[in-house]
Amino acid sequence: IQELIKEFHYVPDPAGRKLRSAKSSVIGAVIPKTGISTFSQTISDLNDALEEAGFTLIVSQPEMKSSAIESAAYRLIERGADGLILLGEDHNESLYAMMKYREIPHVLLWTVKNPRGSICINVNQFEAGEILAKHLVDLGHKHIAYIGIPTKNNPRAAARMSGVKRLLARYSLKIPNQAIYENVHQFSSGKQAVQQILNQNPKTTAIICTSDYYALGVLRGFYEMGISVPNDVSLASFNNNNFSSFTTPSITSIDLRQNEIGKVAASQILRLLNNKSAKSIQIKPVLHIRESSGQAKIFG
Repeated sequence: IQELIKEFHYVPDPAGRKLRSAKSSVIGAVIPKTGISTFSQTISDLNDALEEAGFTLIVSQPEMKSSAIESAAYRLIERGADGLILLGEDHNESLYAMMKYREIPHVLLWTVKNPRGSICINVNQFEAGEILAKHLVDLGHKHIAYIGIPTKNNPRAAARMSGVKRLLARYSLKIPNQAIYENVHQFSSGKQAVQQILNQNPKTTAIICTSDYYALGVLRGFYEMGISVPNDVSLASFNNNNFSSFTTPSITSIDLRQNEIGKVAASQILRLLNNKSAKSIQIKPVLHIRESSGQAKIFG
């Protein structure tokens, strides 16, 4: 029976089961637990835009595993979701096959590569990495370190890192392996990384963090070590979280346009639900230069 269910992409029909119309005005979003805090603003703006259009957003938070994500998507469809919002593009082929077979409108958020047949809303992560690296190079920085989430299973972080490396290579610069610190996404990771990086790379003049959460931890670590930002070491980051302009010093950060991603995703899923043409959209990142980045320190 389970094999037949998979073969024919069967899920119970909520319209028949609940004796109501086929349209439920519900959109399901599958955002793994590890992405909820990172993409909270996207989810909030997505919810507001859908609510304004008369739709309810239901968010499922499975583990970051393809099988768990696929199960969550099936459950949302079982419960009457008219369309799906999924994070990223790395999903089982069987999930894509189910959505195609059942003609489920869907939009993918924060993709790096756009699967054929899917509407994708994203920010150019490569470009974001290049913009931030170029800002530091223009300030004279040649010895740069990188602190962030492990890139192995995070295509967005990997793309940002690739953008940083690609820009530095144009200036015959590189980040040595011992100047790259990867750890879980939390404030303490940035703080823990600072001493290790500076001990191994004492000429470091700038640190790039993959998010402002790491950057906040780095600022605390510098404070406890008596290191001045940006007089001794500059700091730059990604995400442009609300708090980044209120820290001391305020954090130079790339705005990955989380608000815009949510609003645009809502507009495109609504177009699909109304049988209108929809398109993939890539939004440009924006650099916000603040107090944490300055001219490179010159070593004697």
